Amino acid sequence: MKHTAGTHSTSRSISLLQLGGMLWCVGFVLMTLFWLNSEYARQQTLFRQRAEGFFQSVSQRMEQNESVMLSLELLMRTQSQLGLPDVQRFTQQLMQRYPHMYSIQFFEEVPRDHVASFTQKMRQRGFPDFQLKEPAPVSQGGWRAVRPRGNYHPIVMVEPQLDGSPNTLGMDINAAGQHTETLRAAEQFGHMESTAPFALPEGGRAYLLVKSVQQHGGTENTPRKAFVGILVRNDRLLGELPLTNNSAHDVSMAFYPRVDRPFDNIFFRSPMHPIPAWESTWLPRFHFEQPIPSSAQPFLIRVDYQLRAADLNLQPLLYLAISLGMAVGFSMGVLGQRRRSRQQGAEANESLLREREMAAMTLQHIHDGVIRIDSQGRIDYLNPMAASLLQVSPGTVIGESVFSVFRLHFEMSQHMQENPVNESLKFRRSVELPENTALLRKDGQNLLIEGNISPLPSRQHLHAGALITFRNLGPTHNKVLARLSASQKRLREHEEKLAHVARLNTMGEMASGIAHELNQPLSAIVSYNQACLRMLDDDHPDLELVEQAMRSTAQQATRAGDILQRLRAFVSKQPVRWEPISLNQIVHNTLMLADHALRENGIETLITLQDNLPPVLGDAIQIEQVTLNLLTNAMDALKHKPQPRQIRLETSCTDELACLRVVDNGPGIPEAMVHKLFTPFSTTKPHGMGLGLTICQSIIESHQGHISGRSLPDGGSSFRITLPLQHAQPSAASLCEKDTSPHEPNPQL
Repeated sequence: MKHTAGTHSTSRSISLLQLGGMLWCVGFVLMTLFWLNSEYARQQTLFRQRAEGFFQSVSQRMEQNESVMLSLELLMRTQSQLGLPDVQRFTQQLMQRYPHMYSIQFFEEVPRDHVASFTQKMRQRGFPDFQLKEPAPVSQGGWRAVRPRGNYHPIVMVEPQLDGSPNTLGMDINAAGQHTETLRAAEQFGHMESTAPFALPEGGRAYLLVKSVQQHGGTENTPRKAFVGILVRNDRLLGELPLTNNSAHDVSMAFYPRVDRPFDNIFFRSPMHPIPAWESTWLPRFHFEQPIPSSAQPFLIRVDYQLRAADLNLQPLLYLAISLGMAVGFSMGVLGQRRRSRQQGAEANESLLREREMAAMTLQHIHDGVIRIDSQGRIDYLNPMAASLLQVSPGTVIGESVFSVFRLHFEMSQHMQENPVNESLKFRRSVELPENTALLRKDGQNLLIEGNISPLPSRQHLHAGALITFRNLGPTHNKVLARLSASQKRLREHEEKLAHVARLNTMGEMASGIAHELNQPLSAIVSYNQACLRMLDDDHPDLELVEQAMRSTAQQATRAGDILQRLRAFVSKQPVRWEPISLNQIVHNTLMLADHALRENGIETLITLQDNLPPVLGDAIQIEQVTLNLLTNAMDALKHKPQPRQIRLETSCTDELACLRVVDNGPGIPEAMVHKLFTPFSTTKPHGMGLGLTICQSIIESHQGHISGRSLPDGGSSFRITLPLQHAQPSAASLCEKDTSPHEPNPQL
């Protein structure tokens, strides 16, 4: 029956989905056709507005060109004695007002037989290098003298003064003959004329708007044939106008003059970027074409625009599709609501039953004890782990007071503790069991536990009771203690290995010095033995002298043995031996190991040891390692210092502490290193590892002592070690006191 009902429900679901999908698809197709029609009309109107705005802007600038030309013509006609500065000032004002114009030029018509007089006149006007010239071929570059022609049209003034403007004076603008017809028409009809577009040497395209004017000047009574020209570049004319930088537009301006001859009539074109084939196939292309209403500047503007997919406003279609989907979905939802409600009810009941079973199984098998009580403190449930920890049977304690079963004892408590169960029931809040809480079991044993008591609200948000959860901390506590002990042991072993490696490294650096120290007693032994042999070969040997030589031999052998014994003890890896040691003896042993290095570097040692210094408790080898490390650091600091080089070793004591100081007169500790002396891997030595002082600090702190270092005011550095005396219990303040006690006065240190 269940299987049949499930199959029937599935078939009904599929039928509803199919019906809803068909309704939505039909409605979506109709809405899409309506949207396409309205979107096409909107995009066409928008394109027309943009193209007409572009056309109006270009037309307005061309009208400004003609207005400026009329102003210049009026100026030239009304002011016969107008000077060059006045003309320049007037043209500069015009250029500031109309920035789209590139330059205003004045040029005259000079017959071939008047070239010499014209050149002389221009040089007298302040242009000493003036000459008639024309552009040289592209391969040669620059300028060249004009070739013989009947008439020339050289430039006599250019505004504004751009880079290279003085070099353009005297250039024949009609050198190639390309503007002959335009100049002839301007002179013949008196109208403004535009030249055909031409390429500029510096790049880009331009055209000249020219006008013939009658110019009078000087003492001449006959007017001169002169022209005024406005040079218009495409980038200036079309700069900062819409559409010119839009990659989806194809914008062009074509020139249609009255002169009927072949030429390149494209003044400007900005083609659109390549587009995907599907856009050009499926989306429309808009076209705009209109001539400029000016006879002097006969240009035709064309604008083509390919509609892009990104231009389409998909929001209305999206909103329509969503609205249609919501309507269809609502209809389908109403049809399937009753069936879903029944199905959800059955699934909810099954899920609730499954959750109850899982909760019951979880409570039965977890390793935490769980007790549920009502608002009166009576037990209404406890799981097997709680019964096991309480040593009771679950069936016998249901309904009993929790205080008769769950009895708590607070070990090492300094204040009276209120029962956490009472506190939770009274204030209706969660309460954590205090630390060191013990559970009193029936067998009289105390079980260390942790847990909390949480209030349980009812469905009406009333106080229904509380839930007690607790666990046995005994096994966990023992494991933590064992792991902590093992971790401390491994840390100590690692520190000892690290210290041993440091001693081996130090002895490796001092190997040559130790060899030299051993060589002295051995050489003395050989010398004494050879002397004894020679004296014994005499007929009457001096036995008393032989005896003295033998005693000296024994003393040198003892000295060599002491050196080897001290060296072996220093580098050998052996367990820490806590025994009474004297810091004075530590100083003597360390100096014996470093004696050769001190003498080789020319370092004087000043020793100030307190008499009858009480012993400290520790490992002699480790304290020697610390002292030798500080002595080695002092020697490294003095290597590059001129004489005198001195190191002071001092011992002293208080009622609780013994103190050892190592002081040098070197450059001192850099300020940046003062706070990082004992930080691992911090060093000022080029090849140092930065672990020496860190190991020293670890060794001294393991001896309950303190080590510190500082720079001295007059130069040099001071390191101080304090260790507790054998029969003293030093306070924390005394161990951490700073090295502030003054040293004995020494003018050299």
